[in-house]
Amino acid sequence: MGRKSRGDDGQKPGAGGSAGGGGPDGGDPGSGGPEGLERFLPLKPAWLHVLLAVAGGHHHGYVIRQEVETRTEGRIRLWPATLYGTLSQLAESGLLEETARAPAPVEDDDARRRYYLLTSLGDAVLEAETRRLENLVSYARSSRVAGAVGGA
Repeated sequence: MGRKSRGDDGQKPGAGGSAGGGGPDGGDPGSGGPEGLERFLPLKPAWLHVLLAVAGGHHHGYVIRQEVETRTEGRIRLWPATLYGTLSQLAESGLLEETARAPAPVEDDDARRRYYLLTSLGDAVLEAETRRLENLVSYARSSRVAGAVGGA
């Protein structure tokens, strides 16, 4: 058997695709409660940044790329291969939905342009990752105050 994809590192779903259910109980991938979401966590940094960008509404690839670069003050740049590979993986995982239709009529819209929106599963995964990161930051801050984290 060959490799599934370049980005398949075992921490993301995809071995079974979406056929035959995908949740831990064989049902809908989003129906497994928090346990069903855990298979996505922790999110890869590119996945997190793209989901955050798309959470604001329908966007096409170039707008997503610009939003990530602006939000991170240029520290993170999603080059086309990374961006479109990530979008494809997120869509295959059921976290994003791809559409050819703009959210509103756009005068200079290109017919080849694809738009992406967050699915309910994508929204739940983004919320779970946000909570995970908030808990991590909270722990790091409380440990630092308690002297468990060394300082300079």
